[in-house]
Amino acid sequence: MTNRLILIISFLISQIYYSQKTELIYYDKDWEITTKANASFYRLMPMKEIGELVLVQDFYINGIPQFEGYALKSDNDSYVGDIIWYDQNGNDENFKQYRNDTKNATLLYYHQNGKLRKKVQYKEGVKDGETIIYGTDGSVLMKGIYVKGRPESGSFEKVKHSDNYDYNTKIEQVDMIQGVGEVISDNVRMVPPPPPPAPPSTDGRQLQMTVPPGEYEDKYIAESKNNRKTVTEKIFWANSKQLAQETVFVIGSYDFKPVSRKNYDKSGKLIQSLNETQFRKYVDGVENGSEYEYYLQNNFATNLKSVSNYIKGEKSGKELVYFPNGTSSLETNYKTRYKEGEETVFNENGSVKSKRVYKENEPFNGNFDVRVGGMLVNQNYTNGVREGEAVVKNEDGKVVGKGIYKNGKSFNGTFIEDNGNRSDTYELINVENFKKTGLQKVFGYRLENLEKTYTIQNEKLNGITTFYDDGKVVGTLEYKNNEPYNGNLVESEKTSVFKNGKITEETYFKDTYNKDNIRKQKLYENGILVKVKDFSFDISENPQELYEGVFKNSKPFSGYFETEDNCEFKQVNYYENGILKFQYSNDYLKNMDNLRHQSYDIKSTYKDGKIYDGVEYVLNEKQFTSKYWKNGVLQAFDWDLFAVHYFNRLHFELKNNTIEISDMQANRKAEIKIDPSKNTFTKQLSIDGKVVDGTRKDYLDSKYKESIIVYREKNGKIVSSTVNPVDESMEPMEGTELFYKVYTLVNESSGLQENFNRLAEKISGNKFIEETDENLIITGIQMDAEGKPKEGILITPTQNNTYTVQFYLNRKLMKTVEKVTVEKMETVIKKIDN
Repeated sequence: MTNRLILIISFLISQIYYSQKTELIYYDKDWEITTKANASFYRLMPMKEIGELVLVQDFYINGIPQFEGYALKSDNDSYVGDIIWYDQNGNDENFKQYRNDTKNATLLYYHQNGKLRKKVQYKEGVKDGETIIYGTDGSVLMKGIYVKGRPESGSFEKVKHSDNYDYNTKIEQVDMIQGVGEVISDNVRMVPPPPPPAPPSTDGRQLQMTVPPGEYEDKYIAESKNNRKTVTEKIFWANSKQLAQETVFVIGSYDFKPVSRKNYDKSGKLIQSLNETQFRKYVDGVENGSEYEYYLQNNFATNLKSVSNYIKGEKSGKELVYFPNGTSSLETNYKTRYKEGEETVFNENGSVKSKRVYKENEPFNGNFDVRVGGMLVNQNYTNGVREGEAVVKNEDGKVVGKGIYKNGKSFNGTFIEDNGNRSDTYELINVENFKKTGLQKVFGYRLENLEKTYTIQNEKLNGITTFYDDGKVVGTLEYKNNEPYNGNLVESEKTSVFKNGKITEETYFKDTYNKDNIRKQKLYENGILVKVKDFSFDISENPQELYEGVFKNSKPFSGYFETEDNCEFKQVNYYENGILKFQYSNDYLKNMDNLRHQSYDIKSTYKDGKIYDGVEYVLNEKQFTSKYWKNGVLQAFDWDLFAVHYFNRLHFELKNNTIEISDMQANRKAEIKIDPSKNTFTKQLSIDGKVVDGTRKDYLDSKYKESIIVYREKNGKIVSSTVNPVDESMEPMEGTELFYKVYTLVNESSGLQENFNRLAEKISGNKFIEETDENLIITGIQMDAEGKPKEGILITPTQNNTYTVQFYLNRKLMKTVEKVTVEKMETVIKKIDN
């Protein structure tokens, strides 16, 4: 049946060609022009023209369409509009949508019988205006209106992700005849179409947010159903006016949310109807119901591809997969997302090919075809362990390896395996008696994409290792007894040179794919580092093409040395005769996008091994401190805090008798003033210009001392401990909590500068923050010198392992909650804080 259909299509296409005095350009499998006898593909010539565009139509040698899309006549690399690739059955394989920045505001596409299939209007590069889809008989099947690239009203082939446009490599405005009048071109376009993009997810669901979480979610859901604007996505059965699937989407501010779907068989019988509650809430896909996938030709369904059942968003029950001719291909049982139990594999004629068993989504018993990169490995499993012969075939079906497994391990033969070091590379290994031996090959996805070959003897690297880039040899290295001996070791970011077993040079590159762009060179003598040449930065006060640094006894001696602790926070140290003299740096927040080449315009001076004038940097986990010194005195410091999707800078500065604190995220400012005299110590805290706390104590009467009580959960109980803020670490805090914390740290035993220095040391030394699971503070309260609550949450034990929770603000009791259990403590505290 399939062969007959191919012959009919080929005949119809040939009739169209002959009626237009068609000439064919033939291509081999590598898209080089060839003769008909050696051809794998051909191109329909002359090509249809619309203004400055030509419609490229390529076919497999048997007449099945392979590619279709518009391109500029003036630039063979510039594609315009909807581009589609077809598989060898003529079904849609992949699709790309390019911008249309040409003078041709309307693009036309055709059915194989020559009749108009699609008419699309564009404005300012994107779809804007009316798009019409026609049937093979010329009837109108769908009309939809785009506004600025997004569906606005009506019916469409695709709704979700319809605003994803690719840019052309180059668009040249050519002085062509205006309008969309169609003519036939004699222009022979020799360049093959671009390779198809990576295939989309095939599990029936795209993991793409349909509604932004958080603050936008309630607004989105709360929209009145009566006022919601909708658009429809339709799939028609091929060569008919009968719907296969119809999905209605609500137009949201950020994406489209499905609210109903109907599926029909070829006779028009309704086989499924889903409502809004049966779709997943935050990501694409069906929550409860069946997901129907179709074989498509230009978005017309030719046959059912698969039916998958979902319960609570996970595949469950039986999944049915079909061949393009409509016969069963696979029947698989799922249990909450994972394959579980028997799977039946069919031949294309409908007969059973094999049966196998999965356990927790992994092959367990039977014969399986496992995809490894671009290879297909046929292998047998017994009780979850690989046993017996495994056959490796490439994408063309050619056998490239055979081997025998014993007890799940490679025993004898040639095998393909994931490269344990890199997930995007694979190895074709040769094994004898469980051991690697002889030539081994490392490649990317396809075997012809060699990255390197190496030789194993006596279980060690011995012999020549060869490195490849785009099919060409870029280096060889001789190994002896598992160690580099002579030649070049080529890696993605650097190349190392060895001579007689010792390293002589290392070259680092700015770009993994451009080995001409050198970032840094390291030179060795007798295997010892003696010099570094750095091209990756420039210093404002001394611009040079490169900066050299000389080592002595493997330590920096003279010149410039860029730090290598972290790629995002680097500085350059300058040495003279082994003494560190200067450090050059920059505002890293302004230079995080310039990692390939940094410019350093801040100069700091060292004295006795420490920063004396300038900026000192301290990097710790999740925080970065910048200290500003002048004549050996600390003037200010920045405390930068990092987390996922979060950044905050807290600036501390010493001015006269005041410590100023600025919180960038909270946009708040505090001042801590202290006035020590002979017999008294006075301090005052102001937040945003308002005094919120002040204390005056006589040294002769009593010693000024405050404390903080912190609470932790331990063994099902709330336990408390008193913290001296000068000596103990606290949980991270911001805003007023941070201001009070710093305020408490300032004490009468030290002067203002000493207090400021100690505060900077605790922060930069990572002693201000402590986050461990066993020592996690759930809340705390600040107590004054008389032991009375000032600010925070006080927890007092009561009967039956319950607690009284009291919230204080500015020494006033604001709220009390009685009989709180340990289990509800966190919830109560959160409510009080809010």
